Amino acid sequence: MKRYILLPLITCIWLLMNGCNARQALSNSEAGQSNQPLLLFQKSPCLGTCPAYNATIYQDGSISFVEFKNALAQDTILFQLPEEELRQLKQELEKLKYKDLQNSYLSNWSDISTTSLTFYEDGKEVKQVRHEEGGPQRLVQFQEWLHKLIWQRAEEKKRPTY
Repeated sequence: MKRYILLPLITCIWLLMNGCNARQALSNSEAGQSNQPLLLFQKSPCLGTCPAYNATIYQDGSISFVEFKNALAQDTILFQLPEEELRQLKQELEKLKYKDLQNSYLSNWSDISTTSLTFYEDGKEVKQVRHEEGGPQRLVQFQEWLHKLIWQRAEEKKRPTY
């Protein structure tokens, strides 16, 4: 009996989590565009007021942004990086030399946020890096720069326009 309750529940949750990305991918494929992921940037919550979100950045500069508050996902916000910022992001990725990074830079502290970066090439995941503290300065600077960029664009998109 439990199986009949869990399956629809799991299906609904999966559809809610993936629905917006699927619609975006479908609309791009209908337009004949390839919308392959470039980078998945995730910030986990901490015990304080750390921003927590997932931002999937696609090759064409579109971003699917999902913010989490109190461990619950808010609405998905879709926005587009301007060409210059997309070009700068790709240059920063080259300078980062992410394939040379360790898979994790973790802390002994349990109350700090984790930043996870998943790198893609030709639509396939090639590297994932989890960072809490330490690690090379180029990684820390890249994460700070990208967080500011994404957060600023998301805040602009969330502002009401009258």
